[in-house]
Amino acid sequence: MIETVDPAGALDVYWDEFWRAHAVTDPKGPALMFSRLCRIVLQTALASALTATAVACSTNDDRTEGYTLRIGATSVTGTPAGSLGWGDREGILDKQLKSVGVDKIEYSFFQSGSDVASALFAGAVDVAAIGDNPSLRARSRDPKVVLLTLDSINGDAWIVGAKGGPTDIRDLVGKSVTAPQGTIRDRAARQLIDAAGLTGQIQVRDVPTPESIAGLSAGKIDATVVTGASAFELREKGFPIIDSLARHGFGSTGGNIAQSSFTDQHPDFRAAWQQAVTAVNRNISDNFDKYLAWVAETDGTKLEYVKEATRIDEFNTEPFPKVGVDQLEAAYAFLNADGSLDGEYSVREWVGAAS
Repeated sequence: MIETVDPAGALDVYWDEFWRAHAVTDPKGPALMFSRLCRIVLQTALASALTATAVACSTNDDRTEGYTLRIGATSVTGTPAGSLGWGDREGILDKQLKSVGVDKIEYSFFQSGSDVASALFAGAVDVAAIGDNPSLRARSRDPKVVLLTLDSINGDAWIVGAKGGPTDIRDLVGKSVTAPQGTIRDRAARQLIDAAGLTGQIQVRDVPTPESIAGLSAGKIDATVVTGASAFELREKGFPIIDSLARHGFGSTGGNIAQSSFTDQHPDFRAAWQQAVTAVNRNISDNFDKYLAWVAETDGTKLEYVKEATRIDEFNTEPFPKVGVDQLEAAYAFLNADGSLDGEYSVREWVGAAS
C-alpha cells in the first residue's frame, strides 16, 4: 500500500471514527485499513492527483499487474461467511477472477447490509455482498448501482419472541418487533405484519441484531427478527418462533452490487463475477453436507441448527433464476408501496431479465 502526504489532515479523525464504528474488526485490522484507504482517496482527490496515485482502490486496469478487489459483506465472526466464505475457503473466487486481473481480494465486514452499501457509496469497497433490501434501496438512491448477480434465493427470516411472551403475531398488537433499519430483517418484520393485516398496530423498532437478542434475553424486547441458525438456537433456549417468511410463501434474495464506475473500468468483471458466484453455489450443492458442517464450525453453533435453517435450493446456479427475480421484484413492490425507496425503477430492466 502506498502512503501519501496528507493535504487534509482534518479528515483523519472523521474517517477513523467512522470505520471503527461500522466495520467489524478482525486480527488484520480492516477498520484501520479502511480509514486509511478512504483517507487516501479523498486526499488524492483534493490534491488533484488521483490518476497518478496507485493505491489499492481498484483504479488500476493494468491486467498484467492486476488489481485488488475489495469486497464488503456482513459477518459476525470477522471472516467471510456463507457462500462467499466458502468460495474464499475453496479458492474458487481467486481462480475464477484471476483471468480478469484480480490478483488479490480484501474483505471488510459490517454489522448490516445498509452499512456495506454506505461503504460502497463512499468508495471504500468495490463489491457489496448484501441482501435484497439494502440492494434495492441502494439502486433507488443511485441509478448507477449495478446488480452483478444474485448469490442466493429462497431466503427465510423468523420473528422470535421473548420467553413467556407472545407465540402468535396477533399477540404482538400494541407491542414492537426489532430489526436493523434497511435490512432484510427490517423488511421481513414489516412484510409479516402486513401479511397478518396488522400494519400500524405493531411497531418496528430500529435496533441492531446483537442488542436485540440481548434485550430479548433480558425480557426488554417483545420480539425480534433473525436469520440463519440463530432462530433455532434461540428456540431451543425457550424463545418461541412466532412467524417466518416461508410460512407465507415469501422469500428473500442476496445480491451483489457495484458502482458503474467500477464495472466501466473493468468491463469483463461482471461476467467473471457471475461465473465465480455460480461456481461457488454449484460446489456447495455438490458438497452440501460438508458446507453445512463448515458453517456450523465457523459460526460456533450446532450442526442441527444450520441444517434446519439452510436449504439446498437457496444456492442458485445461474445469475438470475426466475424465482429469484420474482422474489426480488416482490421485495421491490413491497418497499415501494410503503415508501422505503427513494425512486422508482424497473427491477427486470435492472437485472437484464425479459419483462
